[in-house]
Amino acid sequence: MYIELSPEAVQTLKSLDRIPDSVAETPRSIAEELLSFGLAYESRACGVINMTAAGRVWLNQRVA
Repeated sequence: MYIELSPEAVQTLKSLDRIPDSVAETPRSIAEELLSFGLAYESRACGVINMTAAGRVWLNQRVA
């Protein structure tokens, strides 16, 4: 299955791969897009967005 993301969501996913999660600033609309596809999850304790294993797979397939 191919998941089409907005360019902003792709950039955010790439940034989650490079920037420590606590530093990344993610707009809510972009976070919701990533969360809805299971490519990221939100920490319950502090609301930080983190990449899931599925997000890493998606990113690796997109780059390859």
